Amino acid sequence: MEIAGTDMSVSVRGYLPSNQRRDQILDCALAVFAHKGFHDTSIADICARARIGRGTLYEYFPDKRGVLAALIDRIVRRVLDAIQHWPSLALSPDAESAEATYIAFVEARCRQVMEAVFADTDTASLILRMARGTGFVDEALARIEHEVVGVIAADVRAHTAWGVVRPVDPQLVAEFIVGGIEKLVLQALEEGRAIEVVRIARELAVLVSRGLLPGDPVHGRAPGLPSGQH
Repeated sequence: MEIAGTDMSVSVRGYLPSNQRRDQILDCALAVFAHKGFHDTSIADICARARIGRGTLYEYFPDKRGVLAALIDRIVRRVLDAIQHWPSLALSPDAESAEATYIAFVEARCRQVMEAVFADTDTASLILRMARGTGFVDEALARIEHEVVGVIAADVRAHTAWGVVRPVDPQLVAEFIVGGIEKLVLQALEEGRAIEVVRIARELAVLVSRGLLPGDPVHGRAPGLPSGQH
């Protein structure tokens, strides 16, 4: 039987091991940050959402910035893990043309990027719109961007060596693609629009591919792709 006047957080907390309680606080903080913004959220708001007392939160985090830092670190680790486990993409020689094949490749890579980084609207809003400008948030974004840019630059470097695309600066091309994705998604978030993953990936793929493929961009055709490339 619960004793009258007992803090409800005591009874609630008893059902969760320490690691689960910490994750629950972070889940609740993410929801509140996404709804109110980081700067307008108080410790009391997070505690109310998590149905815990302040003392319970302070057992895990020193302050609101500590909550955000832990949340961002969790997001970064999830994204980096997703990048490490991305399925390989193949350049199939069976498409109608080299252009169609390469557009499909770049489109698939762009979709992988967005699906990993922007897995849910709350997370995307937090790291790109509401908390941007906070030092460790920018550092976290830089870690993600570094990994994603590295993967795409490796794609371009390999495709250049195979003769699929014309000689370019792989790093610059990769930064252009990642920056374009981030810009378009940020604009959608700020305007309250849905993130159109398929359309963004397709348009970027067409734009980038037609600039990378060798030959006359209007009348020429790119050479055929080598078979069995990965």
